[in-house]
Amino acid sequence: MAIKQKSEEQKSKLIEVLTTEYKWENLLLGVLATISAALALMIISGNTLLQIREDFPILGEGNNGLIFAWVLFVISLFGLALVIYPFFIPALPELKKITWPRWPKFLDNAVRVLIFLFILTGVILLYNILIIRLLGGILWVKRSDGTLFKPIQVMKMPSNLT
Repeated sequence: MAIKQKSEEQKSKLIEVLTTEYKWENLLLGVLATISAALALMIISGNTLLQIREDFPILGEGNNGLIFAWVLFVISLFGLALVIYPFFIPALPELKKITWPRWPKFLDNAVRVLIFLFILTGVILLYNILIIRLLGGILWVKRSDGTLFKPIQVMKMPSNLT
């Protein structure tokens, strides 16, 4: 009795390599894309730490450096999108399962959150004022000429408001 051989489909090695996910691939792409975006923004903004000199070949001529920086920025944004999108793909079906609140319930929740934020901001502001007043009376710094001064000056209310 003859044994039938199953015909195996020949897969391209290139397709196999491209479809295989490697452990640190996304992390490396994310780091490189972030660094390249930062460098591109430094060139675009004209930061003195990173400028393309006029005598640099090709990029130093005219607006070539600026064009290069914008292209690098777009490529790095594309790289960041490739890194981030796999995290959001599983969330899309879950978002369809959510029952969103109606307008009155949403407005009620939004007002409650805003009130809480105003109260929390006020408490933090009061603590900040209290700490500044306490430290303003305690801290003294000695200058190089030997005189003492307070680095934290307590703000006083303008006389026209009282």
